[in-house]
Amino acid sequence: MNEPNLIPQPAARPRSNRRAIVIGVVSLLIAAAIFVVGFGAGFGASQLNLPSTAAGQDDGTVDRLRERFPVFWEAMDILYRDFYGELPEPDNATYAAIRGVLGQFDDPNTSFMSPDEAEFFRTNLQGSFEGIGARVDWDPNFNTVRVVEPFENQPAWKAGVERDDLITHVDGEEIVGTDLTSAIEKIRGPKGTTVVLTIVRLATDETIDIEVVRDRIEIPTIETDTVGGNLAYIKLNTFNENASDLVRQAVEEALAKNPDGLIFDLRGNPGGLLRQAVEVSSIFLGKDQTVLIERFADGKEDIYKTEGEPLVTDLPMVVLVNEGSASASEIVAGAIQDLKRGQLVGAKTFGKGSVQLPQTLSDGSILRVTIARWYTPDDRTIDGEGLEPDVVVEITDGEREEQKDPQLDKAIELLGGEIEPLPVQ
Repeated sequence: MNEPNLIPQPAARPRSNRRAIVIGVVSLLIAAAIFVVGFGAGFGASQLNLPSTAAGQDDGTVDRLRERFPVFWEAMDILYRDFYGELPEPDNATYAAIRGVLGQFDDPNTSFMSPDEAEFFRTNLQGSFEGIGARVDWDPNFNTVRVVEPFENQPAWKAGVERDDLITHVDGEEIVGTDLTSAIEKIRGPKGTTVVLTIVRLATDETIDIEVVRDRIEIPTIETDTVGGNLAYIKLNTFNENASDLVRQAVEEALAKNPDGLIFDLRGNPGGLLRQAVEVSSIFLGKDQTVLIERFADGKEDIYKTEGEPLVTDLPMVVLVNEGSASASEIVAGAIQDLKRGQLVGAKTFGKGSVQLPQTLSDGSILRVTIARWYTPDDRTIDGEGLEPDVVVEITDGEREEQKDPQLDKAIELLGGEIEPLPVQ
């Protein structure tokens, strides 16, 4: 087959208030695929219709834009009157025009979703999906989809899809140079159907076709265990609307066993609801401590502090992070690091420190607009930079294949536990 058209693009990592505010990484579970541009990070998806209350920067530009709209309609009139060939449907033309404007913003997180894509976005909070079972993002260097993590024992993993694989074609249709949302739409599909992914494996410079049979993917919000002898282990996979309740329950159950330490695993967690990030942080931090600072374009500033009763503020703690830890995960990890509550172990995090407000338009489409940046309690920005762990531990492909976890082992060591393999969930 022909080599895929992989054209390196200038490297630009994705940048990212309340209400239904999106603060997650553009990293989708192709389980149907969680559209977590970290997905609706804010106070709840039920408020997606609310108008933005973020202060604007209107200096008359909008009025000048409206003055130029007659030129747009002149062009459309000519095209739809004179063009010799197939014309796009009016809806498609309108959506393409909106995306064309967004392309001028140099911000991949300010984005538009058609009504169908918007419905896909709203299914994020459901927790189970039909698809191939992998988390992906958009690789700006190759202008196509990159596999962040195939979930163990899920269809993509079983078929041989590997971390950092580049997907260039779906069922023979090229997706290079398109966009993440439309690519995901092609990859996902009903349980039992087969999709053929054309993969470029950079590690071996191979181009291969992999058939994946889609399935119903159940993504657990939380996983718990006891490791290292007497250490509580809690893994949070996403900050959905049940996250803080589940973490609080897991911590309460762990404390009943009188553990010697706590490992909180946020690896591969792409983010979610901002409110949940604050509530989860409040479980581990003292009262009235700053969790994050949010700043808007007009200089307005909101400071989010811990809420309610903390559960565990002095038990030795390690937080595991990696390049898949983004947004809400980085809020929690950054607060724990800045406030010296525990050590971060693993790899540098994704680096998404911007905030999006999704607004539902009259036809059911959604426009997501970056309205703010957030900072850690020590006023650090992680946008495009990520959080540097206190103890850096990388995992090699060979270690993954052998199901070794040196990051977990280091966390156990730091907490004085006995090194042992983490049971397969």
